Amino acid sequence: MNNKDEKLLREFVRRTIVNPAIELLREEKRRENSVRLWVRSQIREFQIQEACTVIYEAKDMANPHPNTGINMLRATLRKAKPSIKSKFQQLTTSLEQRESFRNHFLAAFVRLFQQLDALSASGEVEDVESDFSAQPEEETGVEDGATTLQEPSDSDIDDITKELDSLLESLNLTEQEEEEGDQNDVVSDELEAEKEASKNLSQVEKDIEKKKSQEQDREQFGDGLEGDSTGRNQAYDCFNLVQSYFSDAYLDLNNDEDKTMFRKWCLYNLKLLLDSYEEELNPVGSEPEIENPQ
Repeated sequence: MNNKDEKLLREFVRRTIVNPAIELLREEKRRENSVRLWVRSQIREFQIQEACTVIYEAKDMANPHPNTGINMLRATLRKAKPSIKSKFQQLTTSLEQRESFRNHFLAAFVRLFQQLDALSASGEVEDVESDFSAQPEEETGVEDGATTLQEPSDSDIDDITKELDSLLESLNLTEQEEEEGDQNDVVSDELEAEKEASKNLSQVEKDIEKKKSQEQDREQFGDGLEGDSTGRNQAYDCFNLVQSYFSDAYLDLNNDEDKTMFRKWCLYNLKLLLDSYEEELNPVGSEPEIENPQ
């Protein structure tokens, strides 16, 4: 083989074997690098989200809001959010279930604040001490600051004795009625019979009876509202889980401005929370434009 043939052979091998092999290796390297870059970007994004979450929570703790009601609302929402999210996002069969949850849950909080405000208004402490201290002079028998008590007359003593005798007689009659009642206590017998009957029920029957009783409470919870009953039931259970968090915090506030801020922003933030949980279940994103390769 002369030099010319050897050069032609080398050129042929380079074009048909070596160059395609090198290009294949380069393509694999590029794919590997692109995968690594994607993984790194995902890790970086996750780290940024975690850092933002920590910074946000730390900011809430380090920089309290100027209003006490908002600060207490923040702490309350932190405790309640896991339960609300879990109960809401279990409803995945249909949008109607989650809408029913949303309507019943928010309406329950509106009623809760109305009830708390009504009870607080009706439970105002009256000046009881002044009522007892300012007694009429004719009832106390004390005039012009006198501190001596008048000695009772004989007629007063006779009246007191008669009242004591009548009181003793009424007590004796009451004891006799109680003894007769114990012998003929029909109501107690009925209660005992119901207890015995409940003991004979199976666990399944007990569960059904319990659900019937609970269903009445749930219907009362959703009174005046329409919607899917599964969503209503889930809202009922969720509300019972978190209600005490909000009630305790709200009742600790004695300033009207704090209460107003707590109540107003509580309802607004609960609505935003449910919006975000709905978006997590059904993310709305823009579809990327993909060109036709032809």
